[in-house]
Amino acid sequence: MLAALVGAWASKAIPSVSPAPASPAALPPPPYGVFAGQSFEPSAAAFDPATGRVLVLSDHDTSLYRYHLTAAGLVLPRGERHEPLRLPEGAAAKFEGLTRLPSGDFLAVTAFDRPDPAFRRVLRFSYRPGAPVEARPVAVDDAALTAAIRAATGLPWFKIEGVAVDRTGTRVLFGVRCVGETYEEPRDVVLVVRCRLAGDRVAAPDAVIRLSTAEALGGMAEGLSDLQLDARGDGFLVLTSHEGPDTTPDGHSGHLFRVPAGVLLGAAPPAPVRLGAPIRRFRAKPEGLAVVPSGALVVVFDDDREWKHLFAGYEQSDGLFAVIDARS
Repeated sequence: MLAALVGAWASKAIPSVSPAPASPAALPPPPYGVFAGQSFEPSAAAFDPATGRVLVLSDHDTSLYRYHLTAAGLVLPRGERHEPLRLPEGAAAKFEGLTRLPSGDFLAVTAFDRPDPAFRRVLRFSYRPGAPVEARPVAVDDAALTAAIRAATGLPWFKIEGVAVDRTGTRVLFGVRCVGETYEEPRDVVLVVRCRLAGDRVAAPDAVIRLSTAEALGGMAEGLSDLQLDARGDGFLVLTSHEGPDTTPDGHSGHLFRVPAGVLLGAAPPAPVRLGAPIRRFRAKPEGLAVVPSGALVVVFDDDREWKHLFAGYEQSDGLFAVIDARS
């Protein structure tokens, strides 16, 4: 059934051109399928094979959104509610990454883009349908993480937007989307910081790997928006995204790349690694990537409030999603 759903969604999820409005006064439909949330700018996703759920986080609240993939799209399963994570002592703000560990637990990461401790947290939790979700803190060597990124970029400010683990769950990869002197001067990058993971503790970084989209995208530097181990476990899937200065239908875009596992798990090359041709191009801003064991991917899009107004039926409480077949 899942394979049939993937095929149906994949056949219509990535049209090649923007749909034209029916008349000058009409707005076009959104470029991908719509799914409902709350204070919704979906920023991270993961698939739970034990339950078949697609779990989603938003960077505007602490809710764990849970969905079932059906022929009608991503829908709230019967008997469940979108409820906030039960946080340990201290708040957590601006979730940007989510991944599943081999144990079945999940790791969530915040943006690390502000000095407030609430924005510099990694949490671990398990999920059971209909049950409260208790999150516990994962210790991170924040000073070492910051120093490693500064040494690689020469800049003090950064923003994390993705998290992944290797096949063993003993190495965690943080994806950095942008760097700068301050948050007011962001520069898009594709940067991966690798650390050892043991239980509820992340060690100091042992490598920082720089990747580049410029060669594959005609000079455009997009920023990393998620990364996940692929279904085979021999490569990583990397999402990148771009937000243009103008609020136009073409102002949001992104791409999906595949990177051999050895590039991110081996010795860090001295120069940025050129990404190959993208697997997919997107016409919205992709932010979260859930990998289904079959090889299918669920991509969720974190589009800005103003951009949503350009499309008919794209409400502020909605997100967009696409299901694609990564094997093609």
